[in-house]
Amino acid sequence: MITPSSWTDVATILADYPWRTRLRLEKGFLPHPLSAGLSTSSGMPEGQVADYRYAFEDGSGLHVKDFEDHYEAHLDEVHPDVNLIEHLRQDAPSVFIGGSAALGAAVGGLIGKSWKSALAGAAIAGLLGTALAVAAQEDD
Repeated sequence: MITPSSWTDVATILADYPWRTRLRLEKGFLPHPLSAGLSTSSGMPEGQVADYRYAFEDGSGLHVKDFEDHYEAHLDEVHPDVNLIEHLRQDAPSVFIGGSAALGAAVGGLIGKSWKSALAGAAIAGLLGTALAVAAQEDD
C-alpha cells in the first residue's frame, strides 16, 4: 500500500472499504489535521488526545483520532454537523441506543411520575432505538 501524504489520500483509501473501517497512520507522514482543514471535534473516548473531523459535500465525513504516537482515521456515513441524530444512529449506535433509553426513561418518569413508568419508558425507547440502529446497519 502507498503511504498517504495527505488527508485527501486517506479519505480516498478509506472510500474503498466499508464505513467506519479504521486505518492506523503513523505520525510524521501527514500534516497535522488542523493545518489541513479539519476541525476539532469529539468522539468516543479511546485514549486519544484529540479528535478532528471534516464534512464532505455528500454529508459523510472523515474522522481522525489523534493518539500520542499515531492517528486512526475512518469515514463516517453521516458527519455530526450535518445531522447529529443520524450520525449517532449510523456511526455510533451504542450511544444512540443509550440516549434513546435515557430519553424514554425521562419521558416515562414525567408522564407516569414513578420509577416503574421510567423503567417502562426506558425499555420501550431502548428497544425502538435498537431497532432503528440495526436497520441503519443493515442499510450499509
